[in-house]
This record gives sequence, C-alpha cells and structure tokens, in this order.
Amino acid sequence: MLAGFVCLGFAYMSWLPGIPTFDFVILAAFFFARSSDRFHSWLLAHPIFGRIIAGYREGGFTVRAKTWISVAVLASLGFSAFVLTESVALRLALSAVGVLALWFIWSRPTRSRVLRAQTGTLGAGLADKNGV
Repeated sequence: MLAGFVCLGFAYMSWLPGIPTFDFVILAAFFFARSSDRFHSWLLAHPIFGRIIAGYREGGFTVRAKTWISVAVLASLGFSAFVLTESVALRLALSAVGVLALWFIWSRPTRSRVLRAQTGTLGAGLADKNGV
C-alpha cells in the first residue's frame, strides 16, 4: 500500500518537468489493487486518475490522446533539457528518456473513437456523429 501512495504522490507532482502522470497512476492502481480495496476503488472513481486507468483498461488510448501525451512529454523533457540544464550528458539522458517514453506511448494498443462510442464511454453526440 505504501508503494501505491508513493506512486500517487509522484503522479500529483506531474506538473513538474520530467515527471509523468500516466506511469505513476497505473503503478498506483496496480499496488492498490493488491493491498487495499478501499484506495483502489477511490482511485478508479477519481475524476482524473480514474479516466486514465479506464482508458488503459479499455484497450489503450485514442490517437488524439496519444498525441496529447506525446506533446506533454516532449514539452516537459524539452523544457528540462534546454532551460534547466546546460549539461550535455543530462540532455542526452533526457533525450533517451523521451525516446523511450514515446516508444512506450505509441507501442500500446490504439483504441478507435468509434469503439469508445459503442461502449458508451463518449457522449451521445459523438456516437450520433459516427453513425453508431
């Protein structure tokens, strides 16, 4: 349970450059699922973190979500690499982390918007727009 709280603490600090939200939320859900039904249920019901977990469990993210995640990762790591440090070694390390993060994001399954509309996770307006 302690590992779940540590991961959740890092997820709350994700506004800092270089700290991802997605990874720590999924890890927190993993640890809470094995240690505390109460905190696992709370995390699944959370308005932000719950959506991240639901998207991951439903078979991946849409291309739009992956694009937003990629932009956020690149902006965060780019800011860190070119504004916060002058060390070439650290810039190379941040670049390597960025490449691995992008590989991870884009190697996960991609869910179509139509599938999301069929499962009812989008609003009815999008479902009607797609003819479903």
